[in-house]
Amino acid sequence: MDVFVDRCHSFGLPVWIASLLHAAKRLKSDCARRKKVYRLLQRKLLLNKVGVKEGNLHQPTYVYPEEVKMLIRSVFSHNICDYPDPCHDQVVYITVEDLQKVQIT
Repeated sequence: MDVFVDRCHSFGLPVWIASLLHAAKRLKSDCARRKKVYRLLQRKLLLNKVGVKEGNLHQPTYVYPEEVKMLIRSVFSHNICDYPDPCHDQVVYITVEDLQKVQIT
């Protein structure tokens, strides 16, 4: 886990992201690991209501900062596909400051 904490520090990201990386490391492929980290990150953001508008029943599509993408790609680096960021009306662009404000439970 210390390796993940060091990586988070090197990218200037909050340390709680290291626990998400640690939770995903047991999966078989890097693709599955990356998907698991993004899913856990999305869940944590939704629980903290980041980008959720009052009265909106649709969950937002998050676009993560480049630091998060580079962190996950540096830890799980095999078979990386670079997809374009979505651009529809439900997209919420997350910043590093948004991640710093997330409450850890």
